[in-house]
Amino acid sequence: MPTWRTELPPEGKNRGYDLHRTPTAASLTAIITSDDLLVCDTHYWHGRTTPCERECNTEGRTIDDSHCPACLEKAAWRSHVYVSAFDAKNREHFIFECTTHAAKIFKEYHDAAGTLRGCIFNASRPKATPNGKVCIVTHAADLSKTFLPAAPDVVAALAVIWRLPRKAIDQTPEAACATRIAPNHHRLKSMRNQPDNAADPPTIGEIVAGNGELRKRTLPA
Repeated sequence: MPTWRTELPPEGKNRGYDLHRTPTAASLTAIITSDDLLVCDTHYWHGRTTPCERECNTEGRTIDDSHCPACLEKAAWRSHVYVSAFDAKNREHFIFECTTHAAKIFKEYHDAAGTLRGCIFNASRPKATPNGKVCIVTHAADLSKTFLPAAPDVVAALAVIWRLPRKAIDQTPEAACATRIAPNHHRLKSMRNQPDNAADPPTIGEIVAGNGELRKRTLPA
C-alpha cells in the first residue's frame, strides 16, 4: 500500500541539480543562492565537459599537468564560473555556468555587497547566436516577496553532473573566489576505469545538506 501524507517534501529532496547555461534566443533570469563564485577549469573532451586535473596555483597558472589525461592529449581548457541559482517563477533550483569574462559582473556585485546571495540576474546573448557573447545584468532581489532556499553544495552537485567519484574530490576553501575542484590523483587513477564512476557516487542528501559554504574534507591518500 502507498504511504500518503499531507506535507510537501523538503525543497530539493530526492533530486539532483541541472546545469544551465545562457540560452541562445532567450534570456535566463534567476536569483543566486550561493555566497560566492566557484571557478573551475574544464575541457570538452571525449564528447563531454570534464574538469581539468592539472595542478595550478590560486591564480590558475599551471604547476604540473602530467596528471590530467586531457592536457596530455593537448586538449584546450577554459575557465568557467559556477553559482547556484533559483528561478522563482518555475520554482527550479539549478547550477548556472558562464565564462569568467561574463562573470566579472558577479565579482563586482560580490565585492560591493559582500555576498552573491540575493543577487537577481538576467543573462542573454544579444546576437542570439550559439556560443555568442553573454551579457549579464544584476541587481538586488526583494527577498521580502520571494522565498530563497538554502544553497546546495555546488562542488557535490558538479560531481554528480560530471559523474566524478566523490572520494576523488578535495575541496580547497583557502581562497573562495578562486576555489577550484582539486583532484586526488591517487584515487582518480584507481577509479577512472570504473563504469560511470559508480563506486562512490555522492548522495542527494550530501548535496542538499550544503549551505553554500565550502567545507574542507580530510581524505586518506
